[in-house]
Amino acid sequence: MARQSTDPHVFRSILCPVDFSTHSRAALRYAAALARRSSCHLVVVYVNDPLLAIAAATKSDARALIHAREHDLHRFVVSVTAARPINVTLVTTAGKPAREIVNVAERHGCDLIVMGYRGVGRASKLLFGSTTEGVVRTTSVPVLAIPPARRRIKRPVANESRLKRVS
Repeated sequence: MARQSTDPHVFRSILCPVDFSTHSRAALRYAAALARRSSCHLVVVYVNDPLLAIAAATKSDARALIHAREHDLHRFVVSVTAARPINVTLVTTAGKPAREIVNVAERHGCDLIVMGYRGVGRASKLLFGSTTEGVVRTTSVPVLAIPPARRRIKRPVANESRLKRVS
């Protein structure tokens, strides 16, 4: 008879890549909620653009630029998770985003990646963002892709007058 685990946690570690966009903010909200619900660790990664990283490396203030991004990442995560703090590790790295996200997931032993994606015009129902697609194609870790937030439809208030047919 197989021994059943007494560990109620579904996930041990969740990775959420962010780029400071509204899409990644929505993904971070989902990732934080899942981490709280599973009592697991959340790893949040920001990947610096490789060209920006190369340009920064040639300047004397490269470390200041990296430190500024780390500070931005900290503020971004706190702005989303401050109301209900969780166990979070912040990671900043440079390189091709999809490859770096998969590398960070492997290094930290993440068993779920939660990330946003952007819709692309009429094809938004068929296509992920290129980074999300690159991660899905190259990782063995399950990926939860959070779609772009849709505007909420304003519902009529009970005391507003109803629309009347003109013709």
